Amino acid sequence: MAPRQRLTVVSAAIAAALTLGGCAPGPSGIESESTAASATPRATDAGSPTHTPIPPTQTSEAPVTETSITITVNDTTVTGVLRASAATASLLEQLPLELSFADFGGQEKIAALPAPLALDGMPSGSSAEPGTIGYYAPDQALVLYYDTVGYYNGIIPLGTFDDVATVRDAPAFTGTLTAN
Repeated sequence: MAPRQRLTVVSAAIAAALTLGGCAPGPSGIESESTAASATPRATDAGSPTHTPIPPTQTSEAPVTETSITITVNDTTVTGVLRASAATASLLEQLPLELSFADFGGQEKIAALPAPLALDGMPSGSSAEPGTIGYYAPDQALVLYYDTVGYYNGIIPLGTFDDVATVRDAPAFTGTLTAN
């Protein structure tokens, strides 16, 4: 075989090997993602299923996990957030509310709600840290905790508020609770 003919045969063999090697499965017999993505489509046997990737569904809105609220305490606006739950959903349905808050036990301000809150999926009780907005189920009351309260059955945490000192230092007050 002449050198020029040998070079042509070797070049053709290398080209064929590279072409076939690019479409060959990886070492374990499974095509890699890059090999599968770059492979040209092939006809399949009539009996073998084909795999058509389905693009992921995109949603335009993220689920709401918190709702901003304001509570008027005398002439001061206190802001807070309610975490998404069955109880907060039923509270939000009642807003806006004008509530009469009174001090209870030197640790919280409490106000009766006009309707009970849903308790689906809520704990049977909890403790509360300063700045917690809670629902006290036995009294059907909204509670603004300004001091630490240990675990009690019936305390349902709903969210948090930011101005603990204003709530703590306020005498009994009528305040408006609104969602923003």
